[in-house]
Formats: sequence, structure tokens, C-alpha cells
Amino acid sequence: MKQFNSGKLLFAGLLLVTGLYSCKKDNVTEELQVAPVAGKYADGFFVIGEGSYAQSAGAVSFYRYGADTLAIRAYEKENPGKILSNAAKTSTLQFASIMNGSIYLMSKVNGPIVRLNEYTLKEEARCVQESSNWRSMIQVDGNRGLVSANDGVYQIDLNTLAVQNKLTSVGALNTSEMWKKDGYVYLLQSNGAKIVSASNYSLVKSFSNINRGFAQTPNGKVWTSTGSRLIAIDNNLDTTGVALKVPVGIFLFEEPTRITASTKENAVFYHSGKSIYKYVDGNAASLSQPFITITESPFMVYGAIRYDKNKDYIVVNGIQGYGAASTVNYLLIYNASTGALVKKVKYGGDGVTVDFSKIFFNDLAVFH
Repeated sequence: MKQFNSGKLLFAGLLLVTGLYSCKKDNVTEELQVAPVAGKYADGFFVIGEGSYAQSAGAVSFYRYGADTLAIRAYEKENPGKILSNAAKTSTLQFASIMNGSIYLMSKVNGPIVRLNEYTLKEEARCVQESSNWRSMIQVDGNRGLVSANDGVYQIDLNTLAVQNKLTSVGALNTSEMWKKDGYVYLLQSNGAKIVSASNYSLVKSFSNINRGFAQTPNGKVWTSTGSRLIAIDNNLDTTGVALKVPVGIFLFEEPTRITASTKENAVFYHSGKSIYKYVDGNAASLSQPFITITESPFMVYGAIRYDKNKDYIVVNGIQGYGAASTVNYLLIYNASTGALVKKVKYGGDGVTVDFSKIFFNDLAVFH
């Protein structure tokens, strides 16, 4: 059980304006930035932290390639007085996506949706509503996007962050990860995976036994899992699977998936405990032993490992444990082709003193 981090309290008193959902724009440019721009936060990646329940808001920190530390809470430094949470700090920053030159941040339990400039971290737009429980977000095309929630999937304008109609083609169920490929959108719901048309959101296919996903390899396969099997969905929406000796780890359904895939080779990575496995498509023997075994002790992987396409890295966020031990944070970077450790960054507190300013629960890395 998470300590300092598992709020289920409702927070009332946020902005009330007309419509089913309400959003506000803070110093918003009217057009999404689409061209890559060199900037302060260009040469590295972002580390997303949940925050510490009722003590500190979620965090966006930045790791510059080759550095020995992180720029902690870079968002707060670039946006004085603003927080990535509700006012009570009882929401949890859980997901992030980079699209069209912006970082989109989604919070659970009455937190906001926030859009930041990808290269400056300056806030561009914010959406708040009285009651919310956001999960993830994807771009369908242009400004048309989808945002998942504990009660289904909603259409969203990626420029204004105006939340629109809920999809009726799939159930009003807890919905976690989403993926867009060609003319289809893949949705992970509490009763299985669904594939809908990207043009009109009509239901195309469903899979009742899939509960983890998604990632895509260069051969076009979209990868999911039942936990005990990795499942590949091909271009014809047919599936093949491979049995796993060690199942894909999971903590909560609404957290980022623990599956990630290479863009360099047809390989899928997942973690269970301190072991990271690499499945090379078509080679069952590649699963016979861990690809990476994390040697730090005490240590626990926190959140989800991610593949960095810019450097061919596997990026791992971890902590020593819960309570005061969660002040000791790790960023581990491995070569995704060889499994060799490239960089270890240890930061935060001493593991003995409870210091909420050093408890981040960093659970996700996102890349340009």
C-alpha cells in the first residue's frame, strides 16, 4: 500500500462554469506548436511524479542526457505559484503524453488536465472540473483527441482542452491506456481491450482477457498482455501470443502499463519486481532469463519502465521503499540492446527522515 500517496477524497470548489465540463486557458496561444524548437528542456527527457498525498503536488522533473542529477520540480520553477494538483493536493499526477510540441498531463481524483510547452515547460492551458478521475490521453488527428477516465472515454480538443462527448461505442468503464495506429484506436478497459475506428469511434473488435497494454514494435504489431502471456495484435487485428515464465507486473489498473517496446528492433520489454525481461518477437528463448537484473538493494521499481527512442535506452524510476525510504530516489538508465547500465542517478533524502519535499513517487518517463 502506498504511504502518503493514495487519496480517494473528493475535492469540491473548483471552477464552475457552463457546460458538462469546464476548462480555462492560462496565457494560451491559439495554435498548437507543431515544429520542434530547441529550448531549455530539449536535450533530455521528463520524469513524471505522482506527488505525496495531501503533502505535495505532482512533479515534472527533467533529466539532461549525461547529467549526474535531475532538475527537480522543473515545472514549478517555470510556473511560479501553480501546481499540478487540486488545491488540497489530494489528486495524483499519473499520466503524461507529448504531442504537437506540448506535454499533456492527466491527474486522478479531481486533479486537472494541464498542457505545457514541450521545450520551456511553460503552462499553456488547464482544464478543471468539479469531479474528475483522468487516466491517459492520445491524439487522433489534428486537435482531435481522446482522454480516458474512470467512467469511460471522452473526446477532447487538444488546443483548448475542452472535454466533449463520451464515447457510446464502448462501456462507461474504468479506462486506462490508449494507443493510436493507422485507422484504429486501442483502448484498455476494466473488462478487456477494445479497438474502435479512429474516424467515427465505432467498435471494431474486443478482447475480454487482455488487461495490460499498449506498445508497438517496428513491424507494426501492437503489444498487450493477459499477465501470463504477451499478445501481439497484427495489421489484420489478429492475435498471436507467447507464454511468460514470469508474469507482467501490475499494481493498479489505472497506472501506466508496464509494457514498452523498442523502435530499433522488434522487441518488447516488461518488468516484474527487479527483473526486466526482453522478448524478441518470434524468439521464445529470449524470455528464458531476465534481460536486466537490478542490483541496487533495497530497491523497488516504481511505476513503469520506458523505452527512450532517442538513445535506445531503457529508463527505470525507483525508490528504496515506502515511508521515509521513499525519499531515496533512483533513476537507472540501461542500454536497450545490450542491457548494460549506462547511468545511475541517486537523489532525494537519507531514507531515515520523512521529508515530503523529497518524496516524488516518480513513476513515468516521457520523451521528445
